[in-house]
Amino acid sequence: MDSQKKDPAWLALPMEEWLTSAASDDRLVAWSRTQQWCQGDFRRDVSRLTQSLQTQPPSRWALCFTDSYYFAVALLAVLHSGNTPVLPGHQRQSLLAEQQGEFDALLTDDDILALSCPILRLPAEILPVRPASPAALPAFAPNAVLVLFTSGSTGKPQKVLKTVASLQTESQWLAENWGEMLRDSRVVATVSAQHMYGLTFRLILPLALGLPFYSQTLEAHEQLVFMANQYPLMLVSSPAFLQRLDDKLPPIHCRQIFSAGGPLAASEAARIRQLCGEYPTDIYGTTETGVIASRQQRQAATPWTLFAGVELQQQTQQQIRVISGLIPQPAGVELSDNLALLADGRQFHLLGRKDRIVKIAEQRLSLDEIEMRLCQLPQVQEACVLTIDKQGRTYIAAAIVLSSRGLAQRQRQSQTVLTAGLRQALRPWLAPVAVPRFWRLLPAIPRNQQGKRSYAELQELFL
Repeated sequence: MDSQKKDPAWLALPMEEWLTSAASDDRLVAWSRTQQWCQGDFRRDVSRLTQSLQTQPPSRWALCFTDSYYFAVALLAVLHSGNTPVLPGHQRQSLLAEQQGEFDALLTDDDILALSCPILRLPAEILPVRPASPAALPAFAPNAVLVLFTSGSTGKPQKVLKTVASLQTESQWLAENWGEMLRDSRVVATVSAQHMYGLTFRLILPLALGLPFYSQTLEAHEQLVFMANQYPLMLVSSPAFLQRLDDKLPPIHCRQIFSAGGPLAASEAARIRQLCGEYPTDIYGTTETGVIASRQQRQAATPWTLFAGVELQQQTQQQIRVISGLIPQPAGVELSDNLALLADGRQFHLLGRKDRIVKIAEQRLSLDEIEMRLCQLPQVQEACVLTIDKQGRTYIAAAIVLSSRGLAQRQRQSQTVLTAGLRQALRPWLAPVAVPRFWRLLPAIPRNQQGKRSYAELQELFL
Protein backbone atom coordinates (compact mmCIF):
# COMPACT_ATOMS: atom_id res chain seq x y z
CA MET A 1 0.00 0.00 0.00
CA ASP A 2 1.40 3.39 -1.00
CA SER A 3 0.58 5.46 2.06
CA GLN A 4 1.89 8.62 0.39
CA LYS A 5 -1.11 8.61 -1.95
CA LYS A 6 -3.77 8.23 0.75
CA ASP A 7 -5.73 11.08 2.27
CA PRO A 8 -4.02 11.69 5.67
CA ALA A 9 -7.44 11.64 7.35
CA TRP A 10 -7.66 7.97 6.46
CA LEU A 11 -4.39 7.03 8.14
CA ALA A 12 -4.38 5.60 11.65
CA LEU A 13 -1.55 6.89 13.84
CA PRO A 14 0.53 3.98 15.25
CA MET A 15 0.21 3.46 19.01
CA GLU A 16 3.83 4.36 19.64
CA GLU A 17 3.22 7.79 18.07
CA TRP A 18 0.07 8.73 19.98
CA LEU A 19 2.15 10.86 22.34
CA THR A 20 5.02 11.90 20.08
CA SER A 21 2.88 13.21 17.21
CA ALA A 22 2.73 16.88 16.32
CA ALA A 23 -0.68 17.28 17.96
CA SER A 24 -0.82 20.44 20.08
CA ASP A 25 -0.99 20.18 23.86
CA ASP A 26 -4.49 21.70 23.92
CA ARG A 27 -6.08 19.12 21.58
CA LEU A 28 -8.87 17.33 23.45
CA VAL A 29 -8.17 13.61 24.05
CA ALA A 30 -10.94 12.56 26.44
CA TRP A 31 -13.65 13.93 28.68
CA SER A 32 -15.97 12.81 31.47
CA ARG A 33 -18.91 14.34 33.34
CA THR A 34 -16.54 16.33 35.54
CA GLN A 35 -13.20 16.58 33.73
CA GLN A 36 -11.45 16.78 30.39
CA TRP A 37 -7.93 15.81 29.35
CA CYS A 38 -5.91 17.33 26.52
CA GLN A 39 -2.84 16.03 24.70
CA GLY A 40 -0.52 17.76 27.16
CA ASP A 41 -2.26 16.04 30.08
CA PHE A 42 -2.06 12.70 28.29
CA ARG A 43 1.69 13.05 27.65
CA ARG A 44 2.33 14.12 31.26
CA ASP A 45 0.24 11.35 32.83
CA VAL A 46 1.74 8.56 30.72
CA SER A 47 5.24 9.91 31.40
CA ARG A 48 4.69 9.96 35.17
CA LEU A 49 3.27 6.46 35.28
CA THR A 50 6.00 5.14 32.97
CA GLN A 51 8.61 6.48 35.40
CA SER A 52 6.85 4.73 38.29
CA LEU A 53 6.69 1.43 36.43
CA GLN A 54 10.37 1.59 35.53
CA THR A 55 11.17 1.43 39.26
CA GLN A 56 9.02 -1.67 39.77
CA PRO A 57 10.21 -5.27 39.30
CA PRO A 58 7.01 -6.83 37.88
CA SER A 59 6.76 -7.37 34.15
CA ARG A 60 3.07 -8.36 33.70
CA TRP A 61 0.57 -5.72 34.79
CA ALA A 62 -3.14 -6.53 34.98
CA LEU A 63 -5.28 -3.54 33.97
CA CYS A 64 -8.68 -3.18 35.68
CA PHE A 65 -10.36 0.17 35.02
CA THR A 66 -13.82 1.69 34.89
CA ASP A 67 -12.52 4.97 33.39
CA SER A 68 -11.12 4.47 29.88
CA TYR A 69 -8.87 7.56 30.00
CA TYR A 70 -6.94 6.09 32.93
CA PHE A 71 -7.01 2.73 31.18
CA ALA A 72 -5.37 4.37 28.13
CA VAL A 73 -2.74 5.98 30.37
CA ALA A 74 -2.00 2.63 32.02
CA LEU A 75 -1.89 0.73 28.71
CA LEU A 76 0.64 3.10 27.15
CA ALA A 77 2.74 3.39 30.29
CA VAL A 78 3.05 -0.40 30.60
CA LEU A 79 4.11 -0.66 26.94
CA HIS A 80 6.53 2.28 27.11
CA SER A 81 8.12 0.84 30.26
CA GLY A 82 8.85 -2.42 28.43
CA ASN A 83 6.30 -4.45 30.38
CA THR A 84 3.30 -6.54 29.28
CA PRO A 85 -0.33 -5.39 29.72
CA VAL A 86 -2.73 -8.13 30.85
CA LEU A 87 -6.46 -7.49 30.34
CA PRO A 88 -8.52 -9.86 32.53
CA GLY A 89 -11.67 -8.22 31.14
CA HIS A 90 -13.43 -7.96 34.53
CA GLN A 91 -12.96 -6.60 38.06
CA ARG A 92 -14.33 -9.47 40.12
CA GLN A 93 -11.90 -10.00 42.96
CA SER A 94 -12.44 -13.74 43.37
CA LEU A 95 -11.69 -14.38 39.69
CA LEU A 96 -8.67 -12.07 39.76
CA ALA A 97 -7.31 -14.01 42.72
CA GLU A 98 -7.82 -17.24 40.76
CA GLN A 99 -6.03 -15.75 37.71
CA GLN A 100 -3.17 -14.25 39.70
CA GLY A 101 -0.67 -16.61 38.15
CA GLU A 102 -1.22 -14.75 34.87
CA PHE A 103 0.05 -11.38 36.16
CA ASP A 104 2.58 -9.99 38.62
CA ALA A 105 0.92 -6.72 39.69
CA LEU A 106 -2.23 -4.69 39.25
CA LEU A 107 -3.02 -1.23 37.88
CA THR A 108 -6.53 -0.02 38.69
CA ASP A 109 -8.83 2.90 39.46
CA ASP A 110 -10.89 0.69 41.80
CA ASP A 111 -10.39 1.52 45.50
CA ILE A 112 -11.92 -1.79 46.62
CA LEU A 113 -9.75 -4.37 44.84
CA ALA A 114 -7.23 -6.02 47.18
CA LEU A 115 -4.91 -8.81 46.03
CA SER A 116 -1.69 -10.32 47.31
CA CYS A 117 0.41 -8.53 44.70
CA PRO A 118 1.70 -4.96 44.18
CA ILE A 119 -1.13 -2.55 43.31
CA LEU A 120 -0.83 0.94 41.84
CA ARG A 121 -3.98 3.06 41.81
CA LEU A 122 -4.82 5.83 39.37
CA PRO A 123 -5.16 8.78 39.44
CA ALA A 124 -3.24 8.88 42.74
CA GLU A 125 -0.12 7.43 41.13
CA ILE A 126 0.06 10.23 38.53
CA LEU A 127 -0.71 13.22 40.75
CA PRO A 128 1.84 16.04 40.25
CA VAL A 129 4.53 14.95 42.71
CA ARG A 130 7.21 14.82 40.01
CA PRO A 131 8.53 17.48 37.62
CA ALA A 132 5.77 18.67 35.28
CA SER A 133 7.80 18.37 32.08
CA PRO A 134 7.44 14.83 30.70
CA ALA A 135 10.60 12.85 30.10
CA ALA A 136 11.30 11.24 26.74
CA LEU A 137 9.39 8.00 26.55
CA PRO A 138 11.23 4.76 25.80
CA ALA A 139 10.25 2.88 22.64
CA PHE A 140 7.93 -0.11 22.90
CA ALA A 141 9.65 -3.45 23.30
CA PRO A 142 10.23 -5.28 20.01
CA ASN A 143 7.25 -7.56 19.28
CA ALA A 144 5.26 -5.98 22.14
CA VAL A 145 2.09 -7.92 23.01
CA LEU A 146 -1.06 -7.57 25.06
CA VAL A 147 -2.61 -10.51 26.92
CA LEU A 148 -6.39 -10.85 26.75
CA PHE A 149 -8.75 -13.57 27.91
CA THR A 150 -11.76 -15.05 26.21
CA SER A 151 -14.13 -17.83 27.25
CA GLY A 152 -12.79 -21.24 26.29
CA SER A 153 -14.76 -24.35 25.40
CA THR A 154 -13.25 -26.13 28.42
CA GLY A 155 -14.79 -23.59 30.81
CA LYS A 156 -11.43 -22.02 31.65
CA PRO A 157 -10.66 -18.51 30.35
CA GLN A 158 -8.49 -18.85 27.26
CA LYS A 159 -5.40 -16.67 27.05
CA VAL A 160 -4.92 -14.80 23.76
CA LEU A 161 -1.76 -12.89 22.82
CA LYS A 162 -2.31 -9.86 20.59
CA THR A 163 0.70 -8.12 19.09
CA VAL A 164 0.73 -4.33 19.05
CA ALA A 165 1.45 -4.63 15.33
CA SER A 166 -1.82 -6.52 14.73
CA LEU A 167 -3.80 -3.94 16.73
CA GLN A 168 -2.29 -1.19 14.63
CA THR A 169 -3.08 -3.02 11.41
CA GLU A 170 -6.67 -3.46 12.58
CA SER A 171 -7.07 0.24 13.37
CA GLN A 172 -5.70 1.05 9.90
CA TRP A 173 -8.34 -1.19 8.27
CA LEU A 174 -11.06 0.59 10.24
CA ALA A 175 -9.64 4.01 9.36
CA GLU A 176 -9.65 3.13 5.68
CA ASN A 177 -13.31 2.11 5.88
CA TRP A 178 -14.71 4.83 8.14
CA GLY A 179 -11.98 7.36 8.94
CA GLU A 180 -13.19 10.06 6.56
CA MET A 181 -16.82 10.00 7.73
CA LEU A 182 -15.67 10.15 11.38
CA ARG A 183 -13.70 13.37 10.93
CA ASP A 184 -14.44 15.81 13.81
CA SER A 185 -16.61 13.25 15.64
CA ARG A 186 -16.49 12.36 19.31
CA VAL A 187 -16.61 8.73 20.48
CA VAL A 188 -19.00 7.40 23.13
CA ALA A 189 -19.50 3.76 24.12
CA THR A 190 -21.75 1.40 26.03
CA VAL A 191 -19.16 -1.42 26.10
CA SER A 192 -15.97 -1.88 28.10
CA ALA A 193 -12.59 -0.97 26.60
CA GLN A 194 -11.07 -4.02 28.32
CA HIS A 195 -12.46 -6.55 25.82
CA MET A 196 -11.30 -6.90 22.23
CA TYR A 197 -14.18 -5.07 20.54
CA GLY A 198 -14.21 -2.19 23.01
CA LEU A 199 -10.41 -1.99 23.04
CA THR A 200 -10.30 -1.61 19.26
CA PHE A 201 -13.31 0.63 18.62
CA ARG A 202 -13.68 2.58 21.87
CA LEU A 203 -10.02 3.26 22.57
CA ILE A 204 -7.51 2.46 19.83
CA LEU A 205 -9.50 3.82 16.88
CA PRO A 206 -10.23 7.27 18.40
CA LEU A 207 -6.66 7.65 19.64
CA ALA A 208 -5.32 6.60 16.24
CA LEU A 209 -7.58 9.11 14.44
CA GLY A 210 -7.23 11.90 16.99
CA LEU A 211 -10.92 11.78 18.00
CA PRO A 212 -11.94 12.69 21.58
CA PHE A 213 -13.52 9.83 23.53
CA TYR A 214 -15.86 9.85 26.51
CA SER A 215 -14.03 8.14 29.36
CA GLN A 216 -17.12 6.82 31.11
CA THR A 217 -19.61 4.22 29.90
CA LEU A 218 -23.03 5.23 28.64
CA GLU A 219 -25.71 3.32 30.49
CA ALA A 220 -28.97 4.92 29.36
CA HIS A 221 -30.62 6.15 26.16
CA GLU A 222 -31.14 9.54 27.81
CA GLN A 223 -27.37 9.99 28.10
CA LEU A 224 -26.98 9.26 24.39
CA VAL A 225 -29.64 11.85 23.51
CA PHE A 226 -27.90 14.45 25.69
CA MET A 227 -24.50 13.75 24.08
CA ALA A 228 -25.83 13.72 20.51
CA ASN A 229 -27.42 17.13 21.01
CA GLN A 230 -23.98 18.53 21.86
CA TYR A 231 -21.52 16.73 19.53
CA PRO A 232 -21.32 14.72 16.29
CA LEU A 233 -21.06 11.19 17.68
CA MET A 234 -19.62 7.80 16.85
CA LEU A 235 -21.39 5.25 19.07
CA VAL A 236 -19.69 1.96 19.99
CA SER A 237 -22.41 -0.32 21.31
CA SER A 238 -24.02 -3.76 21.36
CA PRO A 239 -27.41 -5.32 20.57
CA ALA A 240 -28.13 -5.49 24.32
CA PHE A 241 -28.09 -1.67 24.55
CA LEU A 242 -29.49 -0.85 21.13
CA GLN A 243 -32.50 -3.12 21.59
CA ARG A 244 -33.41 -1.19 24.76
CA LEU A 245 -33.60 2.20 23.02
CA ASP A 246 -36.82 3.95 23.98
CA ASP A 247 -39.16 4.81 21.08
CA LYS A 248 -40.66 7.60 23.20
CA LEU A 249 -37.43 9.64 23.35
CA PRO A 250 -36.76 12.24 20.65
CA PRO A 251 -34.76 11.08 17.61
CA ILE A 252 -31.11 12.09 17.30
CA HIS A 253 -28.39 11.80 14.69
CA CYS A 254 -25.18 9.78 15.12
CA ARG A 255 -22.43 9.92 12.50
CA GLN A 256 -21.75 6.20 12.89
CA ILE A 257 -23.06 3.37 15.08
CA PHE A 258 -21.05 0.19 15.56
CA SER A 259 -22.55 -2.92 17.13
CA ALA A 260 -20.94 -6.23 18.10
CA GLY A 261 -21.59 -9.10 20.47
CA GLY A 262 -24.33 -10.70 18.38
CA PRO A 263 -26.21 -9.98 15.15
CA LEU A 264 -29.04 -7.44 15.07
CA ALA A 265 -32.29 -8.27 13.31
CA ALA A 266 -33.07 -6.17 10.24
CA SER A 267 -36.20 -4.84 11.95
CA GLU A 268 -34.11 -3.66 14.90
CA ALA A 269 -31.59 -2.02 12.55
CA ALA A 270 -34.45 -0.09 10.90
CA ARG A 271 -35.79 0.99 14.30
CA ILE A 272 -32.34 2.17 15.40
CA ARG A 273 -32.06 4.17 12.19
CA GLN A 274 -35.34 5.94 13.06
CA LEU A 275 -34.11 6.75 16.57
CA CYS A 276 -30.44 7.51 15.86
CA GLY A 277 -30.43 8.69 12.24
CA GLU A 278 -28.14 5.93 10.94
CA TYR A 279 -28.27 2.21 10.29
CA PRO A 280 -25.91 0.44 12.72
CA THR A 281 -22.85 -1.30 11.30
CA ASP A 282 -22.58 -4.85 12.66
CA ILE A 283 -19.02 -6.06 13.31
CA TYR A 284 -18.20 -9.77 13.26
CA GLY A 285 -14.98 -11.04 14.78
CA THR A 286 -13.42 -12.74 17.80
CA THR A 287 -10.70 -12.00 20.31
CA GLU A 288 -8.46 -14.49 18.53
CA THR A 289 -9.07 -13.22 15.00
CA GLY A 290 -9.78 -9.53 15.36
CA VAL A 291 -12.34 -8.09 12.96
CA ILE A 292 -13.50 -10.43 10.20
CA ALA A 293 -16.50 -8.87 8.49
CA SER A 294 -19.15 -6.16 8.70
CA ARG A 295 -22.61 -5.42 7.39
CA GLN A 296 -25.17 -2.63 7.44
CA GLN A 297 -28.69 -4.03 7.24
CA ARG A 298 -30.66 -1.67 5.05
CA GLN A 299 -32.75 -4.69 4.09
CA ALA A 300 -33.43 -8.15 5.50
CA ALA A 301 -30.94 -11.00 4.95
CA THR A 302 -28.04 -8.65 4.25
CA PRO A 303 -24.90 -10.84 4.08
CA TRP A 304 -21.68 -10.12 5.93
CA THR A 305 -18.76 -8.80 3.85
CA LEU A 306 -15.15 -9.65 4.69
CA PHE A 307 -12.62 -6.92 5.39
CA ALA A 308 -10.10 -6.55 2.58
CA GLY A 309 -7.31 -8.32 4.48
CA VAL A 310 -9.39 -11.39 5.39
CA GLU A 311 -10.04 -14.67 3.54
CA LEU A 312 -12.15 -17.70 4.44
CA GLN A 313 -11.14 -21.27 3.58
CA GLN A 314 -13.87 -23.91 3.70
CA GLN A 315 -12.23 -27.26 4.43
CA THR A 316 -15.40 -29.26 5.17
CA GLN A 317 -19.10 -28.43 5.42
CA GLN A 318 -18.65 -27.68 9.11
CA GLN A 319 -15.04 -26.45 9.12
CA ILE A 320 -14.10 -22.95 7.98
CA ARG A 321 -10.80 -21.27 8.71
CA VAL A 322 -10.17 -17.54 8.64
CA ILE A 323 -6.86 -16.32 7.20
CA SER A 324 -6.12 -12.71 8.07
CA GLY A 325 -3.40 -10.11 8.31
CA LEU A 326 -4.39 -9.85 11.98
CA ILE A 327 -3.68 -13.54 12.72
CA PRO A 328 -0.03 -14.56 13.18
CA GLN A 329 -0.58 -18.25 12.35
CA PRO A 330 -0.18 -18.86 8.59
CA ALA A 331 -2.86 -21.57 8.75
CA GLY A 332 -5.31 -19.15 10.34
CA VAL A 333 -7.93 -19.95 12.96
CA GLU A 334 -10.92 -22.30 12.73
CA LEU A 335 -14.20 -20.50 13.37
CA SER A 336 -16.61 -21.72 16.02
CA ASP A 337 -19.58 -20.47 13.98
CA ASN A 338 -21.34 -22.17 11.10
CA LEU A 339 -21.30 -20.00 7.96
CA ALA A 340 -22.99 -20.21 4.57
CA LEU A 341 -20.49 -18.82 2.07
CA LEU A 342 -21.84 -17.04 -1.00
CA ALA A 343 -20.50 -17.68 -4.50
CA ASP A 344 -18.01 -14.79 -4.50
CA GLY A 345 -16.27 -16.11 -1.36
CA ARG A 346 -16.28 -12.59 0.11
CA GLN A 347 -19.75 -12.67 1.64
CA PHE A 348 -21.58 -15.08 3.95
CA HIS A 349 -24.54 -15.61 6.25
CA LEU A 350 -24.13 -16.60 9.89
CA LEU A 351 -25.91 -19.83 10.83
CA GLY A 352 -25.12 -20.00 14.56
CA ARG A 353 -22.45 -21.25 16.94
CA LYS A 354 -21.16 -24.80 16.90
CA ASP A 355 -19.53 -24.88 20.34
CA ARG A 356 -20.70 -24.13 23.85
CA ILE A 357 -19.75 -20.47 23.89
CA VAL A 358 -22.82 -18.24 23.78
CA LYS A 359 -23.32 -14.51 23.66
CA ILE A 360 -25.91 -12.94 25.94
CA ALA A 361 -26.15 -9.15 26.09
CA GLU A 362 -22.69 -8.04 24.99
CA GLN A 363 -20.93 -10.79 26.92
CA ARG A 364 -19.39 -13.99 25.64
CA LEU A 365 -20.15 -16.78 28.10
CA SER A 366 -18.90 -20.34 28.43
CA LEU A 367 -21.62 -22.81 29.37
CA ASP A 368 -18.87 -25.20 30.44
CA GLU A 369 -17.48 -22.64 32.90
CA ILE A 370 -20.91 -22.09 34.43
CA GLU A 371 -21.28 -25.88 34.85
CA MET A 372 -17.83 -26.10 36.38
CA ARG A 373 -18.66 -23.35 38.91
CA LEU A 374 -21.92 -25.09 39.80
CA CYS A 375 -20.19 -28.42 40.37
CA GLN A 376 -17.74 -26.75 42.74
CA LEU A 377 -20.61 -25.93 45.10
CA PRO A 378 -21.04 -28.52 47.89
CA GLN A 379 -24.78 -28.85 47.22
CA VAL A 380 -24.32 -29.91 43.57
CA GLN A 381 -23.29 -33.35 42.31
CA GLU A 382 -23.82 -32.76 38.57
CA ALA A 383 -25.00 -29.83 36.47
CA CYS A 384 -26.05 -29.19 32.91
CA VAL A 385 -26.41 -25.62 31.66
CA LEU A 386 -28.21 -24.49 28.51
CA THR A 387 -29.80 -21.38 27.04
CA ILE A 388 -33.54 -20.86 26.71
CA ASP A 389 -35.52 -18.11 24.99
CA LYS A 390 -38.47 -16.49 26.70
CA GLN A 391 -40.37 -13.47 25.35
CA GLY A 392 -37.62 -12.63 22.90
CA ARG A 393 -34.76 -12.74 25.43
CA THR A 394 -32.10 -15.39 26.06
CA TYR A 395 -31.45 -16.71 29.55
CA ILE A 396 -29.18 -19.26 31.22
CA ALA A 397 -30.99 -22.29 32.65
CA ALA A 398 -29.50 -24.97 34.90
CA ALA A 399 -30.56 -28.57 35.46
CA ILE A 400 -28.80 -29.94 38.53
CA VAL A 401 -28.47 -33.17 40.49
CA LEU A 402 -28.09 -32.47 44.20
CA SER A 403 -25.35 -34.00 46.33
CA SER A 404 -26.16 -35.61 49.66
CA ARG A 405 -25.54 -32.26 51.32
CA GLY A 406 -27.83 -30.59 48.80
CA LEU A 407 -30.54 -33.19 49.36
CA ALA A 408 -30.36 -32.67 53.12
CA GLN A 409 -30.63 -28.93 52.62
CA ARG A 410 -33.60 -29.41 50.26
CA GLN A 411 -35.46 -31.30 53.01
CA ARG A 412 -35.18 -28.19 55.21
CA GLN A 413 -35.76 -25.53 52.54
CA SER A 414 -37.99 -24.86 49.56
CA GLN A 415 -36.53 -25.11 46.07
CA THR A 416 -36.81 -21.32 45.75
CA VAL A 417 -34.69 -20.73 48.85
CA LEU A 418 -32.16 -23.39 47.82
CA THR A 419 -31.65 -22.05 44.29
CA ALA A 420 -31.48 -18.46 45.59
CA GLY A 421 -28.55 -19.59 47.74
CA LEU A 422 -26.89 -21.24 44.76
CA ARG A 423 -27.29 -18.05 42.71
CA GLN A 424 -25.72 -16.04 45.52
CA ALA A 425 -22.78 -18.46 45.75
CA LEU A 426 -22.11 -18.09 42.00
CA ARG A 427 -22.06 -14.28 41.93
CA PRO A 428 -18.41 -13.84 43.00
CA TRP A 429 -17.36 -16.03 40.04
CA LEU A 430 -19.74 -15.22 37.22
CA ALA A 431 -21.04 -12.15 35.43
CA PRO A 432 -24.66 -11.37 36.36
CA VAL A 433 -26.03 -12.58 33.00
CA ALA A 434 -24.15 -15.89 33.46
CA VAL A 435 -25.88 -16.77 36.74
CA PRO A 436 -28.72 -19.18 35.85
CA ARG A 437 -32.16 -17.61 35.93
CA PHE A 438 -34.19 -20.84 35.63
CA TRP A 439 -33.58 -24.08 37.58
CA ARG A 440 -34.68 -27.69 37.58
CA LEU A 441 -33.71 -30.23 40.25
CA LEU A 442 -33.39 -33.72 38.76
CA PRO A 443 -32.56 -37.21 40.08
CA ALA A 444 -30.25 -37.64 37.04
CA ILE A 445 -29.30 -35.72 33.91
CA PRO A 446 -31.20 -37.28 30.97
CA ARG A 447 -29.00 -39.02 28.42
CA ASN A 448 -29.50 -40.70 25.06
CA GLN A 449 -28.54 -44.25 24.02
CA GLN A 450 -24.98 -43.12 23.33
CA GLY A 451 -24.66 -41.84 26.89
CA LYS A 452 -24.62 -38.22 25.76
CA ARG A 453 -26.79 -35.58 27.36
CA SER A 454 -30.23 -35.30 25.78
CA TYR A 455 -30.44 -31.56 25.23
CA ALA A 456 -33.82 -31.83 23.52
CA GLU A 457 -35.26 -33.46 26.63
CA LEU A 458 -33.56 -30.86 28.82
CA GLN A 459 -35.02 -28.02 26.77
CA GLU A 460 -38.49 -29.48 27.25
CA LEU A 461 -38.07 -29.22 31.03
CA PHE A 462 -38.02 -25.42 30.74
CA LEU A 463 -41.00 -24.98 28.39
